[in-house]
Amino acid sequence: RSPSRGLGDVYKRQGLDLSKIPQQNMTDYTVYIIPVLYILSSFISIRITTAKQQKDKEDKKSKNIDGNTGKEIEEENNEMDAVMQTNKMMSWFVPIMSISIAFIAPLGLALYWLISNILMIAERLIIDKVVKS
Repeated sequence: RSPSRGLGDVYKRQGLDLSKIPQQNMTDYTVYIIPVLYILSSFISIRITTAKQQKDKEDKKSKNIDGNTGKEIEEENNEMDAVMQTNKMMSWFVPIMSISIAFIAPLGLALYWLISNILMIAERLIIDKVVKS
């Protein structure tokens, strides 16, 4: 081993230098692989989460019926709609902010977020299957 190895050599994995910053390496197409995969995994995660929330909302809506009058309880539905609207806005804002950070930060950070998203998607799918059973 050479004692004069640079940080780029330490962070190279499978031919991809994780210390590179996409914004500083515009001509190297390989620096965009991890951020693009991160973008895709973020949107898949959003779709899975919002689909689950929509299903929960429909289930809760069918249960919100006043026992005396047989009418829906409107207050809780309005509150749930406001929460859903906030969640929807945040579910788009946070990935966009993370994407902008992924393009100015080293690839290692985007790789960490990518692996985190993939594990979260797998966890959500497994939990949904177990709960359904």
